[in-house]
Amino acid sequence: MLTIPKEKLNEAIMMLNKNLQEINIQNMDTELVAQMFKNYQSNVLFHLEATNGLKDPA
Repeated sequence: MLTIPKEKLNEAIMMLNKNLQEINIQNMDTELVAQMFKNYQSNVLFHLEATNGLKDPA
């Protein structure tokens, strides 16, 4: 059976957490833009439905 010292395992987990935190920070702008686009798309659909401007595709 393969045994890994607890210290090495803890070190690997800490490194993984640090890297995941960095990835999450780098993705924040992308997540914000995606949310803004989703809200914009929802507002456009609402406006088109409210003004009877929504047409069937040609």
